[in-house]
Amino acid sequence: MSRPLLIAHRGAPGKGAVENTVRAFRDAIARGADGVEMDVRGTADGRLVVFHDDVALLPGGKRVPVRKLKLEDLRDPSLEVHDRVTSFEETLRAVLGRAGVVLEIKEPGLEESVAAAIASLKAGTRLPWLLVASFHPGVLEAIARHAPGLRRGLVVSPGGPGLGGALRGRMPLRAWRSSGAHDLLPSHGTVTAAMVDAVGKKGGRVIPWTVNTPEDAARVLEAGAAGVITDRLEVVPR
Repeated sequence: MSRPLLIAHRGAPGKGAVENTVRAFRDAIARGADGVEMDVRGTADGRLVVFHDDVALLPGGKRVPVRKLKLEDLRDPSLEVHDRVTSFEETLRAVLGRAGVVLEIKEPGLEESVAAAIASLKAGTRLPWLLVASFHPGVLEAIARHAPGLRRGLVVSPGGPGLGGALRGRMPLRAWRSSGAHDLLPSHGTVTAAMVDAVGKKGGRVIPWTVNTPEDAARVLEAGAAGVITDRLEVVPR
């Protein structure tokens, strides 16, 4: 049996690094991570940025959707996050050849741009492995059209997002089967050996998140999970 994948959630930031930044990803790789998980959103000027939240906090406390801001807006010195926002292309380039990537597309409509960026950097062949993931089945279906050679994973959680996301989280296997995804990325508390067996029979992997205790890591790996996505890389001894 191959060693389980140790994947740094948003780079598993520490020692001053901020999540979803080149520094966090490089630090995680240096600490032994097999891969990094990063979040991608779109901006008002059609760029792709590595950013988790759907809103940015502007000076004065105003919350503005990331999709309504330009990349240069997100890098404005007056903005709290300006020093950590990088484009998807910049971030992906920084980890090429160094570790695998779980790329979570946070919203529909970015699929063609993501596929084009991956193709332009030849990331599909220059990374040890690449998994494009999303909570949204429609995103994975679009990726399958634009880049049929990319491996896809459905993210599920009983917590959503939205009513559809919550329903998929309560019926993860049914949602995974209907999505056409290769792999299933469930919240760790829902993982069972039966789930892993069902996905494995179709050639897929179960990679749970966010596994932050040694006990949870041991439980999901005992169930047969292919790896863990974690904020704490030490939960799986290397």
